[in-house]
Amino acid sequence: MQFITDKQTLADLNLLGKYKSGSLFNFFNRVKTKGGELLLEEMFRTPLTDVVGINNRSACIRYLQKIGVGFEVDNEPLEDALQYLTGARPSGFIASLLGCYRLKIQEILYHSDSFQVHQQQTKAMLQVFRSANILLGNLEKLEEKDNPCKSLQSRLSEVIKNVPIQHFELDRPYSLQETAQFQDLFLNKFRNQVEQLFHILYEFDVLISIASVAAERKLSYAKASIRDSDILMEAENLKHPTLSDAIGNSFSLSREKNLVFLTGANMAGKSTWMKTLGVSFYLAHMGFPIAADRMTFQVMEGIFTSINVPDDIDAGWSHFYAEVIRVKSVAKEVSDGKRLFVLFDELFKGTNVKDAYDATLAVTERLAGYKTCAFVISTHIIEVGEALLNTPSVIFRYMPTIMVNSKPQYTYHLTEGITTDRQGMIIIENEKILEILG
Repeated sequence: MQFITDKQTLADLNLLGKYKSGSLFNFFNRVKTKGGELLLEEMFRTPLTDVVGINNRSACIRYLQKIGVGFEVDNEPLEDALQYLTGARPSGFIASLLGCYRLKIQEILYHSDSFQVHQQQTKAMLQVFRSANILLGNLEKLEEKDNPCKSLQSRLSEVIKNVPIQHFELDRPYSLQETAQFQDLFLNKFRNQVEQLFHILYEFDVLISIASVAAERKLSYAKASIRDSDILMEAENLKHPTLSDAIGNSFSLSREKNLVFLTGANMAGKSTWMKTLGVSFYLAHMGFPIAADRMTFQVMEGIFTSINVPDDIDAGWSHFYAEVIRVKSVAKEVSDGKRLFVLFDELFKGTNVKDAYDATLAVTERLAGYKTCAFVISTHIIEVGEALLNTPSVIFRYMPTIMVNSKPQYTYHLTEGITTDRQGMIIIENEKILEILG
């Protein structure tokens, strides 16, 4: 089963983007290899959907964080080694030796640097093995009794011990025969093991990178539960992981109470809280750490958000029509029986208040009936909440606004109930707009 989402959700939650400011990818990206960076991106694009896989990855990251192991691999020689690995596969030692003689003759006759490059790449491959051996030594030295990384660590050990390079020195030039021996070893006899080594190093690179972020930011780990659990999602003191001064809130959704109806004034923190929920849910399905004291969740099939829906000039869509199309696409996924987490921020704000009230009420009532899904819906139209009071599966929460000397202050603490805050006109008066207009 594949975890499903879409570009709109990825953009709403600012999940991807190496060069995108504040992205979650950048937040966790401390990898030291290009291969590790590609693997990290793949993990972000393909969250897990099985309980064992999620909890195992979390356990590995937590373990590496606990033992404090580092990853000391220089990316430059590793890239040189990769270039070497993409070379033609020799049929045997004689073919390798003849190839090295050819490169050496080209160096003598034509001043070609091909043989020197070949030697540099050979040394780079040996340096990668040396770095891998150091990593293995540290893992074994720091190893604890219950090691969730044991399988990955054993694979690393097997590759290092099976490729016979231990007697070669690193810091000297190699003869033609030695160079040919290396080529036969790396590109022919043990090519599969060498390729496996790179994949293992990339995985350790990513896991150790995530562990270092978790340690620095004091993050914790969510626990995935079985599908038949009544609790869909439960968290204590949940925060957005990239916000250092974020206010934490507790949160719970179950099959019987599967929809949160969220109200509050502008700037009260509704959108940030919804992004916090979405990001935490997504990271939890990746097996990555989250910012909370505790979090458990039922593994689901995907997430969809509608937080920053743009209009579409090319398609001739107004903002309201874009919202409608967005809700329609999500409704199809929900009605098909998929188990999803859905977050709608200020439904139908692109139309008049009467239409927005009717549409928000009708859609919310129907969504609440899908017990295997979880929903958070926010709105400024508090009258919708009053009409939903007798809907048993709806939970009501709001973000308060406190007026101090006629100026709004925000607590960012999730509070039970429906907001009664109506400070819009006070804020307009504070800004003296009417006085400016005369």
